[in-house]
Amino acid sequence: MSRIKKSMAFFLSFMVTILFITFITILLDPMLKDISMPSIKNTILPLLLSLGLLFFAFFQGFLKWKWNNKILKKNKVFLELQGDSFTNIEKSWIYIFLILIYFSQLFKDFSLKSITLGRIALFIAFFIIIYFLLKLSEKTMKIVFTKDGVIVNGLDLRIDIPLGQPIHNATGYYPYNSIDSYLPLQNKIELFTEFEQGKIVVETKGKERSQILYILKQNKVEKRKYV
Repeated sequence: MSRIKKSMAFFLSFMVTILFITFITILLDPMLKDISMPSIKNTILPLLLSLGLLFFAFFQGFLKWKWNNKILKKNKVFLELQGDSFTNIEKSWIYIFLILIYFSQLFKDFSLKSITLGRIALFIAFFIIIYFLLKLSEKTMKIVFTKDGVIVNGLDLRIDIPLGQPIHNATGYYPYNSIDSYLPLQNKIELFTEFEQGKIVVETKGKERSQILYILKQNKVEKRKYV
């Protein structure tokens, strides 16, 4: 996916998430008046921000999934394979944001008094929820070789920051002319996008491997001679 489209998905998701949190806050406002300020600060606010984080991940993933499906319907599919597993670094961003939601005050005050049992319980609960959601997200990822390009599709819940290090197998459409080169390894093939904006890792062997190499050759994608 191009940086422009990736940036669009990120900032649109960010703005919609702010509206989502604002809407929920307005709905809860009558109830919040009867709750003490410490309870709001230690429980309600982290809970709202955690829900906002999940909403952001789902909205960004769903937006890209819709864009990719629209392109997929217009293309002839040659081959579809299961996507590669998410790396720990790629999954870490959503956990970093979760840690900041619950423990940013600790980093500011350097005091354990700001950390309550309620905060810790909520953090553990959302940590577990995110862990299983990422596992489910991995299973939805597909790498599709079509007539005009490669489409990495699925409900991708990784936080994909436009200005950060490109993630592997980022959801999006990659025309063959935007694939700079490929590198065949023992049990996988790595496709490098132009300007080193990331790569697509396809774990494959046997007949499928031969098909992919043939498709790449037919579309004049060059073989890389170095790792």
